[in-house]
Amino acid sequence: MRREHFAKLQPRCPYCRVAREQEFSLYIGEVAREEDGDIREGVLICSNPLCQREHPILDGIPVVVTDGPSWAASQLGSVMQRGDLTPFAESMLGDLAGAGSSFDRDRGNNGIYAEAHWGGADPSYLPLVRAGMELLSKKPEGVWIDVGCSVGRGTFELARATGELTVGLDLNFSMLRVAEQVRHRGRVRYSRRRVGLVFDAVDEVAPDLPRENVSFWCADAAAMPFAPGSFRGAFCLNLLDCVQSPLGLLVELGRVVAQGGEVALSTPFDWAVGATPSSSWMGGHSQRGPQDGSSLLEFRRILSAECAAGIDTGLVIEAERDGVPWRLRVNERSVTEYAVFFARLRRKG
Repeated sequence: MRREHFAKLQPRCPYCRVAREQEFSLYIGEVAREEDGDIREGVLICSNPLCQREHPILDGIPVVVTDGPSWAASQLGSVMQRGDLTPFAESMLGDLAGAGSSFDRDRGNNGIYAEAHWGGADPSYLPLVRAGMELLSKKPEGVWIDVGCSVGRGTFELARATGELTVGLDLNFSMLRVAEQVRHRGRVRYSRRRVGLVFDAVDEVAPDLPRENVSFWCADAAAMPFAPGSFRGAFCLNLLDCVQSPLGLLVELGRVVAQGGEVALSTPFDWAVGATPSSSWMGGHSQRGPQDGSSLLEFRRILSAECAAGIDTGLVIEAERDGVPWRLRVNERSVTEYAVFFARLRRKG
């Protein structure tokens, strides 16, 4: 985390906003390791005397969440995973941990998304980024946020388009570490599954992208550590169907984007049962209802004027595009293909 980025963003304590409905800023506390104004290890502290929660900066990534113990309980293994393992040692550990272990899941998921974002001359994620850019009413300007940034390619592409600071935000520290490696070292490093527990190491020079204008933050998309109206616009690609509260995500996007700002949102409506309880899905159930179980129709209904009186996200749909293809490589013999829906949302006011 660069000091000038922190000063420009002026982050807030998400716990105080959620639990106390108050806005308190964070300040930089002790710094344990810093490289030319880039804080690699340190702490951010809430300025509220009744809170003073500490939020760590780990490997250059601020971790600013409402419930630190719960986050650590689920992700401590990923945080503490060594980055200097040789392919031989990683292979041995992978075999010992076995299929379905947390090590195997992290390595496999990181490889799937890193390959989509960074693999080859024209990675499969880039058409989604281009589709989001094309749906905007004009070229993005000012400070933007990439919500659910995963391993970071969209964040860098946004920074290239705006020429300004762009924030990449995700709750998955393991994926953010891949993105931060690109920002900090200019290298893409991940393991690509060949079959089963057999992986091939990828360690390559990253494409020429504006690394100096990017900042990655580990935070909950439904409780972002930023003040209302902090961003001129947002990308939110393929996140809606894999968060605990899709509606909460829309409300939060409406909060952090400035009035008149735009959100490029996409989703295949492929509800992740491990992340989103079915009671929170938009469609995908209750096919006897007026929307016939359609996720797209339910999404439109929630953002419609008729529904806004009861659920005001602050966002309205201005444009749509459906059926954008997206291909994810799982291993050398398996791929997953999606038809992705896109919407341009505008912040009212």
